[in-house]
Amino acid sequence: MQFGKDYYAGWWNHVQFGEENGEIFGNFKQFLEKIKITEFQKQILKSNAALKNKLIGHSEIKEEKGEWKIPAELKTKIISQGGEALLFSEKFGICETAVRVQIFDPFLFTDDFGLDLLTWKINFEKDYEKAVNKDESEKQNQMPKHENIINNFVNIELFHNKDLEKEDCIGWITIMEKADEDLRTVLKKEKIGIQKRKKIAKGILDGLVYLQKIGIGHYDRKLENILLVDGIPKIIDFGLIYEQTGRSGYREMGYARKGSKFRSHSALSAATPGFAAQAQFTFGAGYQVQNLFYFLFCDWKSSWNLLYKQINEKEKKEIDKIVQNCHATSIHKIKEGNISLIREITSIISIPSSSSHFCLDDANLTKSVQVSSLKQNATKCVNQDLKNVTKNVLDQKSSNLCVPISVTTLLHFAIKNDLGFKDKYDYYSAEKILSTLILIIYPRSMAGLNLNPNKKETEFQLNEIELLLERLCKKTYLMETGWQIIRKLGRDEKDRPKKSTCKFGKVLLNNNFTFTRPLTVTGAYLLPDRVIDGNFFPEEVFFHQMVLDRVDDSTNEYVIHNTSFAEGGAVLRIAKNNAYYTCDQRMMILNAAGEFKLNGQNGEEWSLVNEFFQNTMKPKTWYLLPSAYSIILVPEKD
Repeated sequence: MQFGKDYYAGWWNHVQFGEENGEIFGNFKQFLEKIKITEFQKQILKSNAALKNKLIGHSEIKEEKGEWKIPAELKTKIISQGGEALLFSEKFGICETAVRVQIFDPFLFTDDFGLDLLTWKINFEKDYEKAVNKDESEKQNQMPKHENIINNFVNIELFHNKDLEKEDCIGWITIMEKADEDLRTVLKKEKIGIQKRKKIAKGILDGLVYLQKIGIGHYDRKLENILLVDGIPKIIDFGLIYEQTGRSGYREMGYARKGSKFRSHSALSAATPGFAAQAQFTFGAGYQVQNLFYFLFCDWKSSWNLLYKQINEKEKKEIDKIVQNCHATSIHKIKEGNISLIREITSIISIPSSSSHFCLDDANLTKSVQVSSLKQNATKCVNQDLKNVTKNVLDQKSSNLCVPISVTTLLHFAIKNDLGFKDKYDYYSAEKILSTLILIIYPRSMAGLNLNPNKKETEFQLNEIELLLERLCKKTYLMETGWQIIRKLGRDEKDRPKKSTCKFGKVLLNNNFTFTRPLTVTGAYLLPDRVIDGNFFPEEVFFHQMVLDRVDDSTNEYVIHNTSFAEGGAVLRIAKNNAYYTCDQRMMILNAAGEFKLNGQNGEEWSLVNEFFQNTMKPKTWYLLPSAYSIILVPEKD
């Protein structure tokens, strides 16, 4: 949609369509402005009269899900495919090219809509001049032309045939130069030395500077979006951009899309885990670093460890020595936008102690995701019987994101209660905190919560609770604490929580436990033998992270905020004297009374269960693990 003021693209929360115009409203349903409805939009509204004069929430407008129907003759040519674009190789004469088919709304390309209603406009590179500085020329027939930008030879704009003015392009078919391989593949295989890496880094930087100069801010700077053609890096994928000129040539040749969303970076509301800037999906600017360059100057494992493994002072000093020996101390200046490291570094940074545990290796992880879909897809049970944490419980659906969701819930509580912070502008909503955790602080896939979920991706979501808590509270070599990044969700200091230190504490649940504040707790649940879609699955225990809201003293029960609705609903009640699950089979010792019981030194008492011991564990029943954790925010002294 095109707004009178482009920044409304990041502000609007509701829309209402009339006959000729629409109206948009803000967070608190305050009127923002009227918008013109295009002829094509009128056609869509005519097909569904119920949409007229109805207040529709931004998060209620859902995108279509589906899969590509790929003809057999194309399947061997596929280079890549995603929720919005398909890329395949094609030969024209002696020229090998890549062809991208990109659709802006999948519904418009289904049998229900009618493919026979499409028309198109073909645009050729030769008809466009090289784009110059955004302030130098008002000519419209300009397109990006640079050694380090992918070259689009032909771009076919697709329109509905009733869109007579061709105002609403609904997709592209683009013929572009074909590359040898992408940068992610090259770096992961450790195929190139420091000199080639420096040359590639300089090419990427030159390309980004050129794009900025001509009015395009590229916001999906991940390794897969750098292709190599005869060793020369080429920046691709212009789906997440901030475009400042409005030049029609950018749109006509497949480098920019129309609409206010692409003229306001905070309206993009999409990002790639591990390669996101905070401003892409919030109004804050707490993390604006180009992580891509770290991977160019470090080996594969070291890159991930330096970014995401928390360290102590001793480890930092050891790493400092290695970095100094590589003449790479200016690596810390990357976060300031200073890439002088390209000139100074003499060898690839390699940390011997790097663990593969921190390597988020699979390409599924680094797909860009619609953050705006989190709110619409992550449905909630509202007004639940919870006293301390939010009464609205997020359903994690088919995702395995229970750990970051539980941490989000505790952090939300601590911001409000430890710091006395009132979130007047909704900068610190659960959705924004969760997005920051899984896109920036410790990247995870959003499969099951995003709009085009892929069940294969859920294995990249498993996250040990202590690991995430450590990351939240401690610095890594290249990043500040997770809490400091989240604290800057508010753009201005006056709109942020107090400066503070984040700490976490560990307690042991037991029959005599005394509750003081909400905790993240782990539940064990025994799934019996079962048949799903004709496939047999044997008995197994699955673990799930939840939040202890309180202890109900009248019933002696734990009251638990549960995001796995299929197993017991949004709120669980578990008796304090219920048995606890232990992973350590050595603790399963029968006492004189024939019971698996354990007594602590301070009056603690546990009855224990484990799936391998004498049917102690009942199917489809929740058992808590004793270890539980709190998050505390301690204000800095004035």
